[in-house]
Amino acid sequence: MNLITLPEPDKKWDEFVSSHSHLIFHTSLWSKVLKEGYGSKMRYLVMEEKGEWLSALPGMMVGNRFFKVFYSLIPYGGFIGDRKYLAEFLILLSQWARKEKIQRIQIVDLAVKKSEELPDFKCMESNRHVLDLKGKSTDEILKNYHDALKRNIKTALKSDLEFERIRTQEEVDQFYHLYLTSMKRKAALIKYPHGLFKKIYDLLVPEFADILFVKHQNQPVAGIVVIYSEDAAHYFHGGSDSRYLSLRPNDLLFHHAIRIAREKGKSYFDFMGSDKKFLSLMQFKDKWGTRREELFNFHKDFGFIRPMAFKIALTLVQTSLGSAIHRRWKSIHKEKTI
Repeated sequence: MNLITLPEPDKKWDEFVSSHSHLIFHTSLWSKVLKEGYGSKMRYLVMEEKGEWLSALPGMMVGNRFFKVFYSLIPYGGFIGDRKYLAEFLILLSQWARKEKIQRIQIVDLAVKKSEELPDFKCMESNRHVLDLKGKSTDEILKNYHDALKRNIKTALKSDLEFERIRTQEEVDQFYHLYLTSMKRKAALIKYPHGLFKKIYDLLVPEFADILFVKHQNQPVAGIVVIYSEDAAHYFHGGSDSRYLSLRPNDLLFHHAIRIAREKGKSYFDFMGSDKKFLSLMQFKDKWGTRREELFNFHKDFGFIRPMAFKIALTLVQTSLGSAIHRRWKSIHKEKTI
């Protein structure tokens, strides 16, 4: 067995993916979104034997010369193919990382159900919330909403709010402003660049994604991005204006997004992973009648000094960098409205 690196995902890659995975995040199309949205280099690792592909791992290169990370994948992806080859793949993967002078491998893989499956990796556990849609009518789905959520949706429907899909490239800018506003309000790391959402709009909307708005007096006050796999709708990210939260625009957004997912014939709506320490976010996802699943984020460091220095540096820059980005976008938004 040996590990090869493909320069680009080709027809054979997508054929292999379609035989082993339902996730859009494994496909060449999503790789193109990440490559152009982040401006990052991608890597497509394939373990083969006598020309036969056994397993594969797509990922993106992030970081710099000081600290290089192979990340598979945003938001998640992981290994593709027969899981019985996982142990052999991990050995080849570590050898490849050392040769390429990579300081960290990071993997988020839905198919990994136990942390022991990647024994040489450190693991951070989180919860993924999933809402089953298969075979259910809209009324049956609504019935499982928590009572307070039902009341919130009624409040939103009676208020001066309008729901719609975005229709122009310029509205991506409006969505990104909402995203930055939310990240600042939560004191959270701004991890998605503007270019990523532009590429989602350019390459995925409307067949493989939707960007949805709730508007008040024709101005966006909340928005979410939903990505579509073969059998699932994935909530990717969102943003909102805190001045209108009392009108429950986020509840209205997700209610319509779930309805659209059911109309598209998706089997489930994926609320994505949540750190267990963010209790309010967990409760928000619980109220839709979801079930919780364990989601593991694995990483393996090579060396000690550089990973430790990177961790310290990241902690120091998160708040200041996020504030600087938000201030810049706020000034641009004001210029556009003058």
